[in-house]
Amino acid sequence: MKRRYWTHLPAIMVLTGFTVWFLSRSEEWPSRVPLQVGWSGQVTTWGSPWLAFGIVVGLGLLFIALTALLDELWVRQESGKRFNYLSLLDELVVSLLVTIQGSFLLASARGVDTYRLAWGAIVPIVAGVVLLGVLGEWKRHTSTSSGTAHVVQRSTDAFREHLSARRAAGETIVYWDIQNPKYVSWLSVGVPLVLWGSAAMLVRESLWAASLNAAIGLLLLLFYGGQRVRVSAEGVTLRYGLMGIRVFRCQLSDIAGIKIRTFAPLAEFGGYGIRAGRGVTAYFLAGRTGVQLDFSSRRSVLIGSANPDRLAAVIEALSGVSVTDENGVTE
Repeated sequence: MKRRYWTHLPAIMVLTGFTVWFLSRSEEWPSRVPLQVGWSGQVTTWGSPWLAFGIVVGLGLLFIALTALLDELWVRQESGKRFNYLSLLDELVVSLLVTIQGSFLLASARGVDTYRLAWGAIVPIVAGVVLLGVLGEWKRHTSTSSGTAHVVQRSTDAFREHLSARRAAGETIVYWDIQNPKYVSWLSVGVPLVLWGSAAMLVRESLWAASLNAAIGLLLLLFYGGQRVRVSAEGVTLRYGLMGIRVFRCQLSDIAGIKIRTFAPLAEFGGYGIRAGRGVTAYFLAGRTGVQLDFSSRRSVLIGSANPDRLAAVIEALSGVSVTDENGVTE
């Protein structure tokens, strides 16, 4: 049980079972089957049974691959065994896809007029598959990352001396720290283009759906440019995206502690972006290191950075608060 890939076997088995079941009864399916059903039970979208089969298998494989990727990221970030709830994503989604489309196929073979989901069969199957996923994750061999606690690099000593010299000379200090990984550009440009293209095709059929796609695309575009942190005598300000939307700001006098720390984005915060953890609000788009600012009257803030040593050094120089390591020892 040292390999993690076997934890995805429940989802793979369900998808394989659906494939065998569908192919073995292919002659029973009518020429068209429901692809989408409204709340009243009336079919809103029809299609070929092979199209329905392709959608289920395609989405199933996509979610299995996505979950395997998230599982790999989770384990790489682990410093100790933690239950990976993200590993259950493929079991949940694949079992729902298979059972829902399976109930539609069986109903279409009977020639019913109103389609109802067979929850009496769907719920036990989905619960059983997810339970297998839970047991698999629970029995998973403990894997810990090779990363250790972050230590301030001594190469920042020259940078600190440079800051001190500039302050002594009365110069204005403004420092920028930017996180803008490539995936942000793809998500904030590529996905909106796809959404706007789909909106153009949907506008005649559903103005509401087209407007929703266009609006979501516009919101994603606003995140182009990533995360930008500005440190100056006026305080620490964090902005996101093309429009520079301010998501955090504090005065230097409000800072009670500065800590350079490592963290596990998935295990501790469940993802990337603006996240909330135990007593801390985190802002990061990549990496596993950052600067945590502690306050006496508000939640701590963790700012992800590719250069946490320099970011912490600037805040220290301007605020007068000493930087500590993860154990609280002054550097």
